[in-house]
Amino acid sequence: MILNRQHFDIDNRCIIEKVIVRTPMRYSRIFPDEACFLHFKSGQLSISSATGKTQITSSESVLLNCGNYFADLVQYSSPGTMEMVAIHLYSDLLKEIYHTENLPSLKTSYNKIDSKRVENTFFITQFVYGLNIYFENPALVTTDLLILKLRELILLLLQTDKASTIAGLFAQLFTPREVKLKDIVEAHLFSDMTIAELAMLSGQSLSSFKRDFQKNYHDSPANYIRTKRLNKAQKLLRISTLSITEVCYQVGFNNLSHFSRVFKKHIGTSPAEYRNKISAAQNELN
Repeated sequence: MILNRQHFDIDNRCIIEKVIVRTPMRYSRIFPDEACFLHFKSGQLSISSATGKTQITSSESVLLNCGNYFADLVQYSSPGTMEMVAIHLYSDLLKEIYHTENLPSLKTSYNKIDSKRVENTFFITQFVYGLNIYFENPALVTTDLLILKLRELILLLLQTDKASTIAGLFAQLFTPREVKLKDIVEAHLFSDMTIAELAMLSGQSLSSFKRDFQKNYHDSPANYIRTKRLNKAQKLLRISTLSITEVCYQVGFNNLSHFSRVFKKHIGTSPAEYRNKISAAQNELN
């Protein structure tokens, strides 16, 4: 739940914003033509993109390429509030800002990536905290100031030890890529993503996603994903010492009771009974 949001815009597009949310919370966002730098003060942030998941702690920020994302925001302990600062980097605005000069990132080709953790160096932390004076005094903010802050952030990011990777992320703004449906499915096969959320990550409607899925896998999304998750659950119950609760979350279920019901319905026995039978059979062989 979003409790408070302040933002500064250029031409009706948000450039810098501060958001206070109540955790836990899943926040979906589409960045069609922009990168986004996210910084938060405490807790954990899990970013799900079309090609995977990135875990962020309060000692890190994250830079996201254009695309579709889900952000899962959680506190370390009990539910509470979390403050985030987001800085949006639009490709056309960057081109306009750097019309007489080249960003270092645009000179070289880099590996394709969706998101990248950025260590919160002293200078990046001070940059973000320095924005508070503008949130407290919004009348000070002008278009020229916002452009100056964009330039400052880019220069700071390109001076970190991840400069080449970060530069590659900027470069992708100017070379958009299409992610194949199979890449999305395989990346989130064991995540607690719903079919509708997978469709959102792919940039498709739910009906289009289901139709393309059937064409690629010759199966429905629900049946294919459930089968894969249950197969992995059986394997983990056979060869690992993970608890049943841990197995449940490892294979993408977010509720133990639901996992147990689905497992028993399709495998014919509960997870505990399955593990006991396997253990007894192995003891007999020994």
